[in-house]
Amino acid sequence: MASSLLVPLSFAQEATSVDPNVPGTVNLDMASSQAASSALEDPGMAPAAAADSAISGAAVVDPVAPVMAETAVMEPSAAVPSTLMGSSALSARTGSNEVEQWLNKLAKAVSELEYSGLVTFEHAGMLETLQVVHAVRDGEQVERVRYLSGEPRELISHGSGGNCEFGTSPSARTTLWNAVGQQQVQRAYQFILRGEERIADRDAVVIEARPRDRYRLGLVVSLDRETGLPLKTMLVSTQGRVLERYQFVQLDLSPVDDSSLQAVSNNARRIDNRSTCEASQSRWQVRWLPDGFKVVSVKPLSDGDMMVFSDGLGVFTVFVQRLGPELEDFKGRAIRGATVAYMDRMEVKGVAYTVTVVGEIPDATARRVASSIIEKG
Repeated sequence: MASSLLVPLSFAQEATSVDPNVPGTVNLDMASSQAASSALEDPGMAPAAAADSAISGAAVVDPVAPVMAETAVMEPSAAVPSTLMGSSALSARTGSNEVEQWLNKLAKAVSELEYSGLVTFEHAGMLETLQVVHAVRDGEQVERVRYLSGEPRELISHGSGGNCEFGTSPSARTTLWNAVGQQQVQRAYQFILRGEERIADRDAVVIEARPRDRYRLGLVVSLDRETGLPLKTMLVSTQGRVLERYQFVQLDLSPVDDSSLQAVSNNARRIDNRSTCEASQSRWQVRWLPDGFKVVSVKPLSDGDMMVFSDGLGVFTVFVQRLGPELEDFKGRAIRGATVAYMDRMEVKGVAYTVTVVGEIPDATARRVASSIIEKG
């Protein structure tokens, strides 16, 4: 979420990052639309190279092929697994005032609450367990995430994540929501109260964000009835298949001690999200975007540009970079969970460029965006 909507800030960023110890690699285990942009943290590696590595090393790789036949828009119940369809307390309904109240409660919870807990993350047939500690210090969010399964990893982050580099944390999603506008978001998604369930021994209200077209993924989020904190988040394909599931299995809402925010390991990765995004202009134009998506940041790169687009919930990043000797002339895509990384090639005035689209969007959307990029004339 990366979505990926409403996951710990550090976790979302680690899942989309370049491994600093392995040049030219991107971790796509829970990549969001900011996956390749994390390559900026390694000055020695170009983002397109990182995306190239992601494509060549991910679980699903295929050569460029004709765009798949467009899939149908989600059926009314497709985005919600059958276990939720039988939930008891709330019938499916679209009362905008009630949904808006819950979404406002969510925005407040993710930016103000202190909590700690254990989280499971399922994606691409894998299951990971994480320890999450989240606090607020001097008005800034501070978070520690430690992986309890697989390769030992630990992350410490400061700030809300609302900068150019990352856009998939709870607070960053709120920033995107505000940047795009709530009315625009509701034109792109239908918000539906789906029922109630119990998660981590707490009552939760289930809200579905159903796309109004085939060009974006669906989202189902279960909010803690007491606080509005997201206890479970699922990203759902246009066919209704759950692509990623992030869920608390244990949650403690007690105030967090400073000692709990200290790194346990000596090699913890530290992320500073307190900087803001500076506006810039790109020499490239994306001629086709799904309705509701707009550019939210542009950042110049060495021999290219990075552009981030969002509809308020979904986010993807476009890289256009001159093809140099360090970049393979590669075309293809990788899919891992909800994330697609698609790379293509184009020529402008005899110069070759790579075009890379990375995000939690349908494969056909990434392909169509990539094929629509031209130089501004």
